[in-house]
Amino acid sequence: MTNTCELEVQHLSVRFPDGTYALQEIDWEVHQSETMAIIGESGSGKTTLLRLLNRLAEPSSGHVFIQGHPAIDQDPIALRRRLGYVPQDGGLFPHWTIRHNVCLVPQLLEWSTEQQHDRFTTLLPLVNLDPTVIADRFPIELSGGQRQRVAIARAIAADPPIVLLDEPFSALDPLTRHELHEQFLILKTQLHKTMVLITHDITEAFRLGDRITVLKDGRIHQIGTPQELLTSPATPYVASLIEHHSGLQQ
Repeated sequence: MTNTCELEVQHLSVRFPDGTYALQEIDWEVHQSETMAIIGESGSGKTTLLRLLNRLAEPSSGHVFIQGHPAIDQDPIALRRRLGYVPQDGGLFPHWTIRHNVCLVPQLLEWSTEQQHDRFTTLLPLVNLDPTVIADRFPIELSGGQRQRVAIARAIAADPPIVLLDEPFSALDPLTRHELHEQFLILKTQLHKTMVLITHDITEAFRLGDRITVLKDGRIHQIGTPQELLTSPATPYVASLIEHHSGLQQ
């Protein structure tokens, strides 16, 4: 991991018309090749923060920078094609084949048919899927775990430097979730992507994140490594999270 800043927000707030805040005066950054997990209760602002990074939402005040450039100055469609994105439900198109789903962004970027084929056949084994078996299947024909593997493959198909994941494992059974955690950790070491992982599961955050951002009521309570959260919780709220999960370990 390097200390090069890939994602940064400065003095960022998102205010609702009724005057309440989804996020308030946030300063935050993610370094190149690190996985930043964001943990928080429902309504803490974690998904809002993720959506600001690919301009699916806009701040009321403050600034978002993607690889050192203001997000507001970048075309939102072009920006989204440069960022991998895995939504909560995987977001696969049900009427498209697996090959078509995975190659969506390369096709939009006008890769040749041969390039798309080569990328598909190279990428699927990285997420533990056989491209010759599932290429022409449809999402409904796959298990939940397989669909999430496909969603991750689609997110990295065009080799983006940054990947955003919005609770990608939350709907899976515990055994499948454990298997995908293992696969995710393998991908981290192989691909060296900068990743932001939203989760409501602190155990998942500790297992997959290089650093963790703890959000509550639109404010950051702490940013640190799992060990820093364990040994030096910055607020009573962070301490309570740790206390209620005594099995946590780095």
